[in-house]
Amino acid sequence: MRAKVRRAIDELGYRPHAGARGLRGQTYTIGVMLPDIRNPFFPEILDGITASLEDTEYQVFLGPGCNGEKAEARVTEAVIDRGMDGIILVAPVSSRDHLERVGTAVPTVVVGRHGSSPAYDTVADDDVEGAALIVAHFAALGHRRIAHIEHHETDPTRLTEMPNARRADGYRQAMRDQGLEEWIDVISTSYTQEGGYRGAQELLARPVRPTAIFAGADIVAMGVLEAVAEAGLSVPGDLSVAGYDNTMFAAFGPISLTSVDQAGHELGRNAVRLLLERITDRGRRSAQVILSPTLVARRSTARLVE
Repeated sequence: MRAKVRRAIDELGYRPHAGARGLRGQTYTIGVMLPDIRNPFFPEILDGITASLEDTEYQVFLGPGCNGEKAEARVTEAVIDRGMDGIILVAPVSSRDHLERVGTAVPTVVVGRHGSSPAYDTVADDDVEGAALIVAHFAALGHRRIAHIEHHETDPTRLTEMPNARRADGYRQAMRDQGLEEWIDVISTSYTQEGGYRGAQELLARPVRPTAIFAGADIVAMGVLEAVAEAGLSVPGDLSVAGYDNTMFAAFGPISLTSVDQAGHELGRNAVRLLLERITDRGRRSAQVILSPTLVARRSTARLVE
């Protein structure tokens, strides 16, 4: 009988109605919000999500968060209104109150944001440790004037929870730990190529410019490299540069960017694991997963020659 039904389905091209299926309890759909589809790191998280769901019935639907609270609210409301079984929010900038309302309405995992809540699970990289790896790498190469380009942030909650703020804090702490407190130098722009370009221009205009720049993300480092080349300088001959995320572009031969690998695929894989557990058991205690980063040294950093 099962074989006959399957043959009939194939012959008729029958597709079950997703809305009707949802009325029976599950739609087997998961919403994923990405803040910026132009950032090459976020597709790595998405790869981990989709790979983990490959052998399940679940389908992924993407929504652009556009790095704004209003756009994120539209995505999360759409997920809730369409009865999706769960949602993965990647680096959301929304308030804690909004995230908790979403987590109360639908099983939710927040990726790339620190802090905890009984309403949702979190998966993040140890951004403080990652920043320390960069500073220690530069210091071991003889650099003292090590600058950092951060993403500008003012919201008190995001200053404690967002990865950019944690990396900036980690940079400052690592500089103090290395005995380099007097050379702490932070430029606040944005985690974009343009932000890296503007930040590097400001640093290169200093009477005494840094010998090394820690860009808070690989995409920021791309802007730094552009500004350095435009100024007629070379990397790493005149300036060492390191990024964060270890995206596919970092490994590209002509760029060869030293970067922190925060295992985007593993972030996505852990997010799926936690989300499926929460879909199965809505009442379980929330979980927080912190992954340990590693440093991948390439040709963009070199020993200081004075």
